[in-house]
Amino acid sequence: MKNRITMAGHIEPCWLFVFRGEAERLRELLPEPLNLLTEKGFAFVNVVVCHLRGMRPAAMPIRAGLSYWHIAYRLYAESPGQQGLYFMRSDADSPLIVASGNLLTSFHFHHARVRVQGRHICIEATGANLSATISEEEQTTLAAGSPFGTLREASEFLKYKPAALIPVGGKTHALRITRDEAAWKSRLVQVEDARFEYLKGLDLQLELCYEVEPIDYVWNRAEVLA
Repeated sequence: MKNRITMAGHIEPCWLFVFRGEAERLRELLPEPLNLLTEKGFAFVNVVVCHLRGMRPAAMPIRAGLSYWHIAYRLYAESPGQQGLYFMRSDADSPLIVASGNLLTSFHFHHARVRVQGRHICIEATGANLSATISEEEQTTLAAGSPFGTLREASEFLKYKPAALIPVGGKTHALRITRDEAAWKSRLVQVEDARFEYLKGLDLQLELCYEVEPIDYVWNRAEVLA
């Protein structure tokens, strides 16, 4: 069974891009029994671009881990009693991570070539090329057409949900993430020239982008929700 190994790693750097789109349009991408997490008729896609250092089974020392770039496309979703993210696709620049990830997880890994120079991201992956430049300037206003009343409200609602939701045989498995909430620090930044091939055709608008400071994560083994 997949998603049964507790993993640990250190994230640095990390950007979280959040897009919004019509809920009716995005609902077809989410398998049952999950439901979209929505706000005023909109649903949300979270794209993470992060560098993972020392990724390994949690019982092993960090020096035994692997380092690689991880890109993942996730829908904000919920199941009774649990909010989280449903992984539609993952990309990684490590063939070993792609092979082991597809064997041990349900995150749908593909191989990618990743180049990050300063604040410019360039990813080459079949069907999921990505290019974006992150500005050093903070985002201080709501995106045009936002369903939220304030930028603070949007930021709180869309803050990374620390659980992956995995539908299996009509039930939902939750892979919860452990992190030091006091150490979670992020800021909203502006994005320039963003192109996300995998999201093409979904009519999405960029809502906001978090730039997250380095932090340790533990990905716990999945559990079946009651």
